[in-house]
Amino acid sequence: MPAPLISVVIATRNAAGTLARCLESIRAQTFRDFEVVVADGASTDGTLEILRANEDIVAWRSEPDTGIYNAWNKALTRVRGEWICFLGADDWLSDAQALERLAPALRAGGHGCRVVYSRVRFVDPAGGVVDELGEPWPRARRRLLRGFNLPHPGLMHHRSLFERHGRFDESFGIAADYELLLRELKSHPAYYVPALTVTMLFRGVSALPENLYQILREIRRALALHGLQPPRLPWAYASALAWLYVRLRRLLGDRIARRMADLHRTAILRKRRYYTPEE
Repeated sequence: MPAPLISVVIATRNAAGTLARCLESIRAQTFRDFEVVVADGASTDGTLEILRANEDIVAWRSEPDTGIYNAWNKALTRVRGEWICFLGADDWLSDAQALERLAPALRAGGHGCRVVYSRVRFVDPAGGVVDELGEPWPRARRRLLRGFNLPHPGLMHHRSLFERHGRFDESFGIAADYELLLRELKSHPAYYVPALTVTMLFRGVSALPENLYQILREIRRALALHGLQPPRLPWAYASALAWLYVRLRRLLGDRIARRMADLHRTAILRKRRYYTPEE
C-alpha cells in the first residue's frame, strides 16, 4: 500500500465526549490521501468503543502513556505519511475542504519548507469564537523567537523534520511542540497557507489560565536551550499576571479567579475566554 500524503495523529485518554466529532470531521474530508493514527492512553470511558466503530479510517493502539508527548512519540513510530499533523481529541477540521486547502502546498514539498501551517480558530463550549491565530511567516517568525508558538493543531510537519531533529522532548509537560519547532524554525522558514483549517475547543491544557505560569517557564527554558531570550518587559508583565492568577485561584477559588481574569481581558479590549456563567 503506498504511503499517504498526510498522517493525522491523535492522542486520546478518556475522550469519549469529543472524539467522535473529531473523527467525523476527518471522515468528511473531500481530500482522501490520508491516514489517521490514534495513540490512546488506556481509556476507560468509552473511547475505545468509538475507535472500534471507526476502524475503517483509524489505526489505533491503547496502552498506558506518560502524557501527550509520550503518546505522540509512540505514534511517530507507526505513521507512514509524508506530512504529519497532530490534532487534539477535542479539535476538529473546520470544514470538509480543510485538508484540500493544504494539499497544494504539501504536494509542492512545502515550497522548500519542512513546516506548513495555517489558521486555527478557538471556540468556547457554546461555540462562540474566542480567538483566531495564524499570520504570515515574517511576523510569525518574529513572534516565535519571542516565545509565541505557531498554531500547532493541524500544523504539518514533514517527516524529514523528525529525522533531522528527533522527536518531542518529554521533559516538557506543555511546550514540547514549541521547543521542537524552534529546532527547525530558528534557522529555516515555514510556509503559511492563509486558510482556516482547524477549530479548537478553548479548554486544552495550554489554554487554561492556571497553567500559564508553567507555560511561561517552559517557553523560557525552550528559548534558553536555543540561545534565545524572551523580551524582558512583556515577559515580566505576563509572568506577574500568571503569578497573580495562581495566587487568586488558591485564595478565592477557580470560578472567581477565572472571572477576574476575564475582567482584565475586557479592560484591555480583548474577548472574554475563561469564564462562562453556566460553569
